[in-house]
Amino acid sequence: MNEASNLSRIKAGFYFGSTVLVKTLAGLLVIKMLASKLGPEGFGLLGQLMTVVAIVGMLAGGGITNGLIRVLAKAPLGTAEGRAWYASAYTLTTFVCCVSAVLIAAVSPVLADYLVPGVGLMLFIVLAFSQALIGYGNLPLAEASSRGGSATFSLINVSGTLAGAALVIAAVYYGSFKGAAYSVVLMPAMVGVFALLYAAFRRRELISSCSWSVAPERIKLLLSFSMVTLIGAISVPLAQLFIRDVLARAMGWEQVGQWQGVIKLSDVYMQFMGVVLINFVLPRIAAASDVRHVFKEWSVSVCALVGVLLAGFAVFYLLRDFLITLVFSSDFLPMKALLAPQMAGDVFRTIAASISYLFMARGLVRVSFAFELAQGVVLVCAFSLFFNSQGALAPVYAHLLTYFTLCAVMAVGLLFWMKRRVQ
Repeated sequence: MNEASNLSRIKAGFYFGSTVLVKTLAGLLVIKMLASKLGPEGFGLLGQLMTVVAIVGMLAGGGITNGLIRVLAKAPLGTAEGRAWYASAYTLTTFVCCVSAVLIAAVSPVLADYLVPGVGLMLFIVLAFSQALIGYGNLPLAEASSRGGSATFSLINVSGTLAGAALVIAAVYYGSFKGAAYSVVLMPAMVGVFALLYAAFRRRELISSCSWSVAPERIKLLLSFSMVTLIGAISVPLAQLFIRDVLARAMGWEQVGQWQGVIKLSDVYMQFMGVVLINFVLPRIAAASDVRHVFKEWSVSVCALVGVLLAGFAVFYLLRDFLITLVFSSDFLPMKALLAPQMAGDVFRTIAASISYLFMARGLVRVSFAFELAQGVVLVCAFSLFFNSQGALAPVYAHLLTYFTLCAVMAVGLLFWMKRRVQ
């Protein structure tokens, strides 16, 4: 039994590792193209659009992926209950995608003027279409994750990531800033496109399970996970938008571009953390039978994640001048002063997020909701505290303080929960 479990972990680790490697290299290549073509000022301006695209992508389809993974881990698609859950998820996704498309179209004039003046309204019509592809594509990806289908998950993500990266590179090369804006909007949808192709040609039962089903109890449970995703999608990004505006007014868009470079590097490796936590750790914890098994699954996973993170940080920091020039350009070398606090904060962020996913997997969604909400609130407060004295370093010091605090609070909460469950 242990040998089979270890083999399963090794296979899953290989597939997730391959996915992360491709996503990381593709992400760095995209950053390189955007930074070298647009420079710090253009990169900082495009960062506003990237934040909005990230928010829309996380909310696509109602943000029910985590909830669907959890319920399908206990009731697979092959069962009547599993098909009922999938149908409810499809129904909710359809409703949210339609509402989101209407809202995006309605506010597109404001978004166009504020985020990317001169590009045009059509960009946000494309964004409305893109979020629907992401939302529907999340359904087969969630089903694959729930049954431990790491090979399927990896194939879809690698294919979509490579297609998206190729799209960005071609668009930036031939279309400059406008092409970059459209490609940034479309890139996340490529994974959704490949997920839908997989469902259509390899798993027809996924298509046949997409029936209309308004079951109040199921919808309510999925929406509880959706609320966590909603807060997570807007809490930190809105805080970052606030920080960008303050930095831009006080120090100019070039300084915003330096900080944006650090944020985008962080996004690349934190994406790896999210992939593993959502698609590997969460279903295992959800299926665990007792609190000791839960803690074992969590502790093994988080130790491995932090170990990989620290090793990567050590290499990057030692080679920071060379790697910043390689990934961005020599214009971005001032960002190396921001690296150490950002990296330290990301270690605490990983631990805190892993505890949040543990609570989510065990049905304590309110704890995860509070954690997601607190991230943005604490980040803004910490930035306001540091800005007058630290200036350009304020965002990364605020990041470090935010996640150190939240990590400590979540760790205390975990110990308290375990003590109660053991008793």
